[in-house]
Amino acid sequence: MIWWTLERRVFAAQEAAGHRVLRNDAANFMKVADGRYGYTVRPNFRIGGVSINSDGFHQVDTVPVRRVVGRLRIVCVGESTTFGSDVQANYPAYLRQILSGHGVPAEVVNAGVPGWVSDQVALRSEYQLAAYTPDVVIAYVGWNDFQSYDPLAPEAQASYFQFAYQGKAWKQEATTRLRSVALLSAWYHRHDEVHPEGDVFMPPGAPSHHYKFLFQSLDRTLAAFRRSNPDVKIFVSTLVGRWPIGTAESWQKIAPVWWMPVHGVDIEHAAGLVAAMNDQIREFARSRGVYTLDMAEAFEPLDRAALQYDWAHMIPDGYELMAWSIYRALGDAHVIRAATDPRFTSLVERYSLARTGAVHTASGREN
Repeated sequence: MIWWTLERRVFAAQEAAGHRVLRNDAANFMKVADGRYGYTVRPNFRIGGVSINSDGFHQVDTVPVRRVVGRLRIVCVGESTTFGSDVQANYPAYLRQILSGHGVPAEVVNAGVPGWVSDQVALRSEYQLAAYTPDVVIAYVGWNDFQSYDPLAPEAQASYFQFAYQGKAWKQEATTRLRSVALLSAWYHRHDEVHPEGDVFMPPGAPSHHYKFLFQSLDRTLAAFRRSNPDVKIFVSTLVGRWPIGTAESWQKIAPVWWMPVHGVDIEHAAGLVAAMNDQIREFARSRGVYTLDMAEAFEPLDRAALQYDWAHMIPDGYELMAWSIYRALGDAHVIRAATDPRFTSLVERYSLARTGAVHTASGREN
């Protein structure tokens, strides 16, 4: 009865918070409040180019939980940059297409949810996605954490998920772990407001703990998939930011992150903050013994002003290039035998900075 009461309170509080968050969400028509995650995408929802299947994945096909012998299974976790702009224009869809075109039978799950922070990605990995026992996990996670935590303000004492959804640590445990553990944790932390779990990852020389919640969530995500499949190959990706590429006029049309005008952060400074975050992601992957998918490095010689319509999201060709980077990384990790392809070569040539000459200074003056 104690368990039932606590669980009911947890789900009711987080669902109510989800309703409040969705009131100001421009994409709330395809989202639904949820007691576990705060909100999630609406299953079986279709409008325009968006198609969400019965499992809440942005794809038409349904992947059964039970494995099919002989098929490579890949789960892609993340946010709107994984969800994509269209059911066919996202990197999981392009990856599925590329693998099929090269004779690799594969199931690719697009588990991206727009607006989610890393806490929610971890919860979904623990509760739903680990049951799929994938061979490969692609984690392109961090943009919403980058937005949520002001890197120039004092260090946050609670995660954004805790703040927005009342999702204290013991409440997250109540939705994912053994009931006895959740109950004991709830009792132990009954007077606490902040409950850090385990060792907080910080790379050497890191100036602060501003992204500690991201790395705590990534640790939980890795642990969930490793419990279900100890041999899983996990790729943690760096983030592709458009800063500082683009003219001054083009940047005036793109809304900045909320904390940038607060501190007078210009596009060059923003680019440096993304680079510092990516360095921490690389060090995290190295320290945890997983693969670094260095997407930022792959896009460095490309015209990101042409490939990204804001500072994080891609046009279709950008998402396809992300998929090609993953395909090549799978080959380097000996998951598949990757082949050269003229399509990839043509895309790289089309958007090469050396070809377009679209290199801009932070002030917006073309070189």
